[in-house]
Amino acid sequence: MKIPLEMISDEKGYLDRECPHKECEFIFKIHIEDWKNKVLDEAVYCPRCGHIASSDQWWTQQQLEDIKELAVQWAMSHVQKTIQKSFRKMSRHSNKYFQIKYKPEKVVTFQNNPIGQREEWELEILCDQCATRTSVIGTAYFCPCCGHNAVDRVFNESMNRIEKQLNSLKEMQELLKNIYDKDTVTNMIQNIVETSLKDIISAYQKFAMESFSKGCTKKVRPNDFQIVEKGSSLFQKYYGVGYNDWLTSDEITFMNLMFQRRHILEHNNGIVDDKYLHNSRDTLYKVGQRVVCKKDQVLNLLDIIKRLSDDISVVVEKSTIQ
Repeated sequence: MKIPLEMISDEKGYLDRECPHKECEFIFKIHIEDWKNKVLDEAVYCPRCGHIASSDQWWTQQQLEDIKELAVQWAMSHVQKTIQKSFRKMSRHSNKYFQIKYKPEKVVTFQNNPIGQREEWELEILCDQCATRTSVIGTAYFCPCCGHNAVDRVFNESMNRIEKQLNSLKEMQELLKNIYDKDTVTNMIQNIVETSLKDIISAYQKFAMESFSKGCTKKVRPNDFQIVEKGSSLFQKYYGVGYNDWLTSDEITFMNLMFQRRHILEHNNGIVDDKYLHNSRDTLYKVGQRVVCKKDQVLNLLDIIKRLSDDISVVVEKSTIQ
């Protein structure tokens, strides 16, 4: 016997889903009408990690618990009814020597209540390829329906998140002072600034590589766009425009400096060596010193990268239309 299950959406019309990959288990929401009418049974994509699985594997842990509870309730109700029926038959054969009575301690009534969802979330995403509606907390990279990776959207979300984080440092510092000592707080704030620099360049590297590949069959490596001069040369050669068409020479020099500081922070704990001085042309440090990463510098780089990415998007879009 099958138990019919009814799923109801949240107030915005979304259904909860959870990635079945054990290393991810990302919980997201997809509009219930899109789940019914657009998503294929054979393949659903995790918005966070891109894992692909059939549509019957995306139950959340809470939904599985609700289903289990319904099944147990139905089974107990069914068993109780069967026992009652059996004893009723046996009671018909009662006589003055032999009498059978059955009364359950607790009557179990099966109620097939619809399975609800957690409360609705703020961020809603519309896939620009198949128009599937998704809602997430945090960052989503892939459309659960078609698997499309929205490079521009993900990049812009990353930049906005980093900018908000940097602009909230003062408030964060005050909150942290209530928990940690001054030395710890200072180190934590500095670590956030340095991590923000790394995140900006990592996000740009991913954006530039995928944008470049949209309108060009030239095989490139992610690291090609960690080097300012090389990234500019690739766009100049295959798209006809380079960074110097969009940025001033001072901005390109500063961009290269910050890219090189990110490299030395990532691979040498910020300790200056000869290679860094040669590649960055940084005259403020000597070998053996440690570079200092400042909030204003990171925000300046973020502004440059945002303008550069906008120009790249326009050029790539034009090349794909032609």
